[in-house]
Amino acid sequence: MKRIGIIGLAGVLGLLLAVFSVYGLWLNRVAAAEAAFAESRYPEAQQRFLSAFSGWHLYLLPDALVAENQARVALNLIQIGYVLGQYQETLEFIQKDASMASLLSTPEYHFWTANLTMARALETPDANIAEVLSRSREGYLRTLRQDPEYWDAKYNYEYVSMLLDRLQGDEAHSEEEMKLLLEKMRTDMPRRRKVLPPEKRK
Repeated sequence: MKRIGIIGLAGVLGLLLAVFSVYGLWLNRVAAAEAAFAESRYPEAQQRFLSAFSGWHLYLLPDALVAENQARVALNLIQIGYVLGQYQETLEFIQKDASMASLLSTPEYHFWTANLTMARALETPDANIAEVLSRSREGYLRTLRQDPEYWDAKYNYEYVSMLLDRLQGDEAHSEEEMKLLLEKMRTDMPRRRKVLPPEKRK
């Protein structure tokens, strides 16, 4: 009986060791992705984050162990999608992946969804700009409800409200003028703004 207990204990310890070994590997993947992101190697960072977000490691790890880091990985993927101009793909990624529901309580999720909605509209010639502005403003408002001190969200909320007032006042704007106005939108990536790809620099 005592021997069976020792074998059972050894099995449990072996399982715990395996779990923490896999967890260490997963954390290393996340760290490598974040290093690539910090150095503006966006395509590489995106692939590494995707591997960490949906890799085989997650099937072996309890949710409680990875939830916080996985949320950060998801937010980084959203930001990279914005930087790389993958607006539609990133919005579909947000909408299709069930795990994104856990981000609804984070202000960053609503901020970046609003940014992506706005940027996507600029690529769509027949987009109803007033409707897009209203949806984006609602996203910034959700951000501010969760974090009243989110300064970029405050700026964008006020700026979008100003654009809506202009449109509702029948002030005509050409598509080019509207693009120039919307390029003044802010993101919360000041560290990386100077090293964006040339086509994204303002």
